[in-house]
Amino acid sequence: MNDTTQPQIPADGTVPPEADSPQQPQAAPAPPTHVAPAPMLESDARTIAMLVHILAAVALVVTGGTLAFLVPLIMWLIYRERSALVDWHGKTNLNLQLTSLVVVVGGVALGFLTFFLGFFVTIPLMIAYLIYALVISIVAGVKANSGEYYKIPLVIPFIK
Repeated sequence: MNDTTQPQIPADGTVPPEADSPQQPQAAPAPPTHVAPAPMLESDARTIAMLVHILAAVALVVTGGTLAFLVPLIMWLIYRERSALVDWHGKTNLNLQLTSLVVVVGGVALGFLTFFLGFFVTIPLMIAYLIYALVISIVAGVKANSGEYYKIPLVIPFIK
């Protein structure tokens, strides 16, 4: 037998990969590229757009208008790139909920600034706007379910 340090070459003449050159460090794998989200089916987009409005209306009732903006914000951030309909309705309802929040905070601030006398005016106005927001959210949810791009009136356009 041969006791040399030379690598053994098989009889077919092929050289094993480790025998022909010293070990080379391998390049790092390429970072993953951003993949665009898959578009939504039209029926799914209508359902999600409707849920943006209906769940925001439920949150409006449960939180008194203070945290209702979180529902359309979260749903809009998740689904805005997958459907133009959901993008539109998410933005419109988020504007409605932010306007409701401004009305409530402004009404409370005005009530305190007038030494609680302003609450006789601001509380009925806040309640009226919150009822309007509740009703218009349901109307917009029905319009979204039919695939319409409904523009909610009487809102401040925070997000365009």
